[in-house]
Amino acid sequence: MKRFRFAGECEKDASPDLYIYDRPDRQGVIIIGDEVSAGNLTCILRSTFDDAVFRKPLQIKQETSDLYVHGSATDIQLSNLLNMNFEYLPCVNVEFPSLSKRELDEIRATITPTVTGHHYYKACGGRVSFMVDIAERMLEEGCPRDEVETLFRENIRGLFPREGSKIRWEHVKITGQLFDLGMAKIVRFDEKGRRMVLFRRFFKKGFYDGLKIPKEEGDYAVTEVRIGDFSFKTRYFSRNGEYKGTYININTPVELYPAKIRYVDLEADVCVWPNGEIRRIDFEKLEEAINHKLITERLFKIADGEIRKIMNSLSLEEERNISFEASF
Repeated sequence: MKRFRFAGECEKDASPDLYIYDRPDRQGVIIIGDEVSAGNLTCILRSTFDDAVFRKPLQIKQETSDLYVHGSATDIQLSNLLNMNFEYLPCVNVEFPSLSKRELDEIRATITPTVTGHHYYKACGGRVSFMVDIAERMLEEGCPRDEVETLFRENIRGLFPREGSKIRWEHVKITGQLFDLGMAKIVRFDEKGRRMVLFRRFFKKGFYDGLKIPKEEGDYAVTEVRIGDFSFKTRYFSRNGEYKGTYININTPVELYPAKIRYVDLEADVCVWPNGEIRRIDFEKLEEAINHKLITERLFKIADGEIRKIMNSLSLEEERNISFEASF
């Protein structure tokens, strides 16, 4: 109330129509309330945030003073001191990827001093989040923004991965399931250009998703990622450096965190096979996401445009003739 300068009288005898909880991972919010109010807020969020993702949890259950939201990705425990029964109220789990975080920053900055990248850095947690609080207190006290932000970036830089670091790979589905794709080594990192080359080697047999070709022991993958892009490219090679195919993932803008990269997978992908075939796959899953209102119309158009751009720029010879093994 203080931040928004609401009069104290507004709090008296007020019965809220909505309850909004930060998700524990700071990647979004949980909205709980009556059907009309929850629907209106969801409509506003859809029209405001380009890459927001909307999910409905499977179950809401209240136990003593805690509220549990089951489904989406993981069970979420939310503090509920009001001791109210939310079991039959609409509930929406909203994720805010990179573009949404920036849009939230702009909105927050109209109310209170805000560090550039506030919502992204708060989602980093730990010391990075703590440093955000310190920087914003300095802004509130009137310290020059340029000096504060320069000092802030200098203090957190060492907390982020660099060339040679190993990082986790957090692959989030539109419906909320979270997949840890294992560890990757950053073998090249152009920090100014925000471009990384990641290396992974495989020790178990299986099949490559999308390509549906055998994964053999000793195979390796080289992924080119630009932080903030709506896609990234992974090339697969045998242990002897023979090209096995390329898989191009379509996703919300890639984000780099202190120990991981993270994005929401948009289901549709582009594949290149050694025989020259180039094809987009699973586009119907992206269409299904928009039909079920899990993503915004704007995000659908961005993803569709990204696929078209990729399909028009791919070169089989370039894919086939690049081998990175010697660099590692």
